[in-house]
Amino acid sequence: MYAIEFETEITNKYIELQDYEKLINKHAKVIVLVKDPVIDTSQADKIEYFKTLINTRKNLPPVENKVDIIKLCNEADSDIF
Repeated sequence: MYAIEFETEITNKYIELQDYEKLINKHAKVIVLVKDPVIDTSQADKIEYFKTLINTRKNLPPVENKVDIIKLCNEADSDIF
């Protein structure tokens, strides 16, 4: 097995392979690495929801951030049963 590495500008849905004749009827694994993150519209919706949540909670008392979750779960288990 060998690797072919190249860089290209994506201008449409097709990527041109140089010397593709050598690759006809060969199995290939294609990996696309993009430097800039691609943000889909659902991600933008999540960001807006998070901003709304922050604004809703800004006047509420702060929550202690040093809570030992495992200890709390163990205590809850022993209290219930």
